[in-house]
Amino acid sequence: MSATQGLMMLAALLGGGMLAWGLAFWWFGRRLRLSSARIEHLERSRHQIGQQVSQARRQVEQLQKELAELRLANPVQPPRAAPAQAQDVFLPLPPEGKPAKDGFAPTQILPHKS
Repeated sequence: MSATQGLMMLAALLGGGMLAWGLAFWWFGRRLRLSSARIEHLERSRHQIGQQVSQARRQVEQLQKELAELRLANPVQPPRAAPAQAQDVFLPLPPEGKPAKDGFAPTQILPHKS
């Protein structure tokens, strides 16, 4: 192997290494930018949700205050007891037309058709 071949191999090796480094830099840089954009978007969303939660808490607190004021202004009277109503009781009759002793119709087990 001559000196020129060795220098050419060295130059090719250095050129290939630089090309590989450039491609890796571009590839991982792009992935890092995408990841950074996602993280920023998530942080903005988290901040917005935090604001919405604090606003909802303030609204709930305000509604509870208004409810307490209304309860003090208008005390609730206990409801009156409703008059007792007669309820119809349905008891099935056995096939013979005679009521069963316990009030339930006799149960028959039907054979299973295979």
